[in-house]
Amino acid sequence: MRAPAAKTGFRLMKARWGGLMGEQDNYVYLSPETSKFLGIQSDAKISFKTGALRNTAVVSTVRCSTECSEPIIFISPALGRCCQIPPGSAITLKFYPAEALLCAGPIIGLFTVRSHLPDTETEFGSYEQVLAALAESAENISGLIFVFCPEDIDWKKRLVTGYIPDLKPISGNKAWKPLTLPLPDTVYDRIPTRSIESRPEIQEAKSWLMLQSQLPYFNPKFLDKWETHALLQNIPEVAPYLPPTKPVYSPEDIREYLEKYHSVFLKPSSGSLGRRIINIRQHGQDQYQFMYRTRDKQTVSGSAAGFAELLAALAPVMGSKDYIVQKDLHLAKYEGCPFDIRVLAQKDRWGNWRRTKIYVRKAAPESFLSNLSDGGNPESITTVLKEVFQADFLAGEGIGEDIRQAVKKLPAALETASGMTWGELGLDLGIDRNGRVWLIEINAKPFRTLVSKSGSYKVIERSLMRPLEFAKLLAGFYGHSLNPSQTKGG
Repeated sequence: MRAPAAKTGFRLMKARWGGLMGEQDNYVYLSPETSKFLGIQSDAKISFKTGALRNTAVVSTVRCSTECSEPIIFISPALGRCCQIPPGSAITLKFYPAEALLCAGPIIGLFTVRSHLPDTETEFGSYEQVLAALAESAENISGLIFVFCPEDIDWKKRLVTGYIPDLKPISGNKAWKPLTLPLPDTVYDRIPTRSIESRPEIQEAKSWLMLQSQLPYFNPKFLDKWETHALLQNIPEVAPYLPPTKPVYSPEDIREYLEKYHSVFLKPSSGSLGRRIINIRQHGQDQYQFMYRTRDKQTVSGSAAGFAELLAALAPVMGSKDYIVQKDLHLAKYEGCPFDIRVLAQKDRWGNWRRTKIYVRKAAPESFLSNLSDGGNPESITTVLKEVFQADFLAGEGIGEDIRQAVKKLPAALETASGMTWGELGLDLGIDRNGRVWLIEINAKPFRTLVSKSGSYKVIERSLMRPLEFAKLLAGFYGHSLNPSQTKGG
């Protein structure tokens, strides 16, 4: 429950937020046992910090008139005007004796946007269920988790209107309760799409939040395929996982790779969900076959007699988007269909990368894309590796170990190369017909579901908790945490 002050420089304990008490300005009320546990004398003058809000306060010891098995903290109304933590909330108290600083938190902000679609009844669109599940996990980390958007920030007062799930909604729909809160201890970026991320108001708010001192911000952006490749290719530990890739600056870049590899993929550098990905195969001197998926998930295939005819056929698909061209890896097949491996890698409460979930995505028949949204099917990696390669995924050597090494090295390499802080990443790995492991893509905003086809709800719970525990680490509310100022920027 407590981190020894001699080793960490602070004392730590779990408590309950009691709400408001008394009428005096800037008072913090603790029970005698809590005060003694933290090492705070009654009537002591301290600095009291919640999120980015810091006030001078006086500590007063009080005894609760009702039975309570947990420590409780109350604050005076003046302190509570800008910190409307719901009474009864689990909270963590941290006291620095040398600085006479008492912190109550962690306060974690989930940064996102509201849904503006006229036909939806949800406040935060299709991601609302996940946001609610994250916010409802606050009890498990003894902190407050709220959702907020750019328009909820009071830039001058450095306050936020944060939203938590209403546990007693009037209607059957999910309802959200607004609270006036300080800027949080940590921001977990939950912007849902690339197009939303590019909006000026989102960019402005993100830039402002990331410039705040002692405000760790993680998973800060969507990744560009070429930028990611360029960063990783200079790191010897992970460069062997990268397929031959180059940006498409002119048609000659496509022609060069076709002449060299005969089968290539064209991918939007900032695309997702398999949209606008094109497979081209060269037959003979000047004959080409191509295939791509439309937005309504229809497979279109065709042929071209000559490179100019090929470019004309693909121009409507590619449009003005930036593309990369990549060697066809000729992925191994399971039950006659190509497959890849999806890994959800997340940091834990110690800041170490862990494999939360791993499974195979088998492409639908006649498709070259394995995305589940495009008709792909999830399969057990143990079953697939045994069937295709006669390999044991858990063996200490072989393909299984190659996959584990890739999962271990790639997230850390991206963090090092980008200089940014990440708490979770989706890795798409491929295995070619010779059994070599390749990196297909890194997704900075991996999709997660709250429904388990396998019945493994522990994995779902773990996928929700790990980024929150990492946020608590960044906020400095574990005994082994660094000071938040030491975690800024990486």
